[in-house]
Amino acid sequence: MKKVFLLMITLLCTSATFVFSQYESETPDARMLRFPDISTKAIVFVYAGDLWVVSKEGGLARKLSSPKGQELFPKFSPDGKTIALTGNYDGNTDVYTIPVEGGTPTRLTHHPSADVVVAWYPDGKNILYRSRMTSPSRRFNRFFKQSIKGGLPEELPLPYGELASFSPDGNRMAFQYISREFRTWKRYRGGMASDLWLYVSKITPLKILLTLRVRTPFLCGMRILSIFSPTGTRARS
Repeated sequence: MKKVFLLMITLLCTSATFVFSQYESETPDARMLRFPDISTKAIVFVYAGDLWVVSKEGGLARKLSSPKGQELFPKFSPDGKTIALTGNYDGNTDVYTIPVEGGTPTRLTHHPSADVVVAWYPDGKNILYRSRMTSPSRRFNRFFKQSIKGGLPEELPLPYGELASFSPDGNRMAFQYISREFRTWKRYRGGMASDLWLYVSKITPLKILLTLRVRTPFLCGMRILSIFSPTGTRARS
């Protein structure tokens, strides 16, 4: 009787293993895809700490990098030929660029503080990133403009900065002082809830949206898109 019972258990386990392996072979594992960005032809994203590129039409994704360090926040240049990214290759987090076809990343920042890519300037010659390198407190970042040719960055005249998006002409920038990128809170109204601000060239920032539920601003022409969460997570313009 004991042998029959053990045989039945073995058969059940074997059947379950076969069913699950067949399911996994037919269903792509796309649960860890993060930080996507899109150009006119392709999509770049992070999977397991590395960059991958795939056509907008779909198909097989191509691994763009495989270094020991982690890569985050890839952003296509306006012409779609270069990707700006946040990389940690030498024990420090800095801003890099890499051709969309692949190759050796070019390091643009060298400060010990973490430098994180935010967006490309519409001219395709400069990158906006955030860093704490000049902040009196380690609790917040400021915005910096970095040429893709290298050199010292230019600090923007704003006291804080986390997320931002430019208008096509580069004269307007929707931005936030506080970021909740790695938070999972819903309907949050506490001290880390962020308002949405508009920066126009060198004019004093104007607050244009006063809501404690706004996240991830995006300028689309003359409209500002954002994500807010009244009862769930939805897009708002």
